[in-house]
Amino acid sequence: MVYTNAHRLFLQILTSRRYLLGQEVKSIHEKCCAKFNVKADNLLEFVKDINAELEQIHLVIRKAIQEDYASDSQCFVLVNLFDSDATRMNSTFTPEELSLFRKVIEAIIQSEEGSVLITEAINMGFSLKERMKIGKSEALIDRLVQDGWLLQHTEEEKILSLSALSTAELQIYLEEHYKDIIFKCFFCKLLTLKVWNYSICN
Repeated sequence: MVYTNAHRLFLQILTSRRYLLGQEVKSIHEKCCAKFNVKADNLLEFVKDINAELEQIHLVIRKAIQEDYASDSQCFVLVNLFDSDATRMNSTFTPEELSLFRKVIEAIIQSEEGSVLITEAINMGFSLKERMKIGKSEALIDRLVQDGWLLQHTEEEKILSLSALSTAELQIYLEEHYKDIIFKCFFCKLLTLKVWNYSICN
């Protein structure tokens, strides 16, 4: 398929949001195609065409899993291939913030439920080599949720888990440090932290 304005609009929407959930992807794909009178017959080919254009600027649209308590869903994530995971994280966070984020990642991955209480995450700032004040820890956790790195689930207590953005953007980091804990499906190649509950790929 020729790269069209429909492809450009879809990419523009994805770029602004960083990732699109499964239920959104089909709807946005159809609307973009309808706007420019392009046949919306094959979403995967449509994304493949966009990836062919993105290759020259070291970006790619990847599938990932958004693991939520209600239900898991596949989504599309825009991933930067030019920077390594370490470089990207170092350019996004201060060393102090990065230390806390890594501690939260570790706690989530090592937990049986693939999640951690938000109060526990905030208090992890106290265990850093240079202790982080509670206000700064809380502000960082809020920022990680707002920026889409962490998912916040509101049950009786607020719970945090890794988002599809984190598992896609930080895939190499996660595989290098937690290869014996995380699971990559043999068939669909997607990462999951909740292998016992994995139902995306049948």
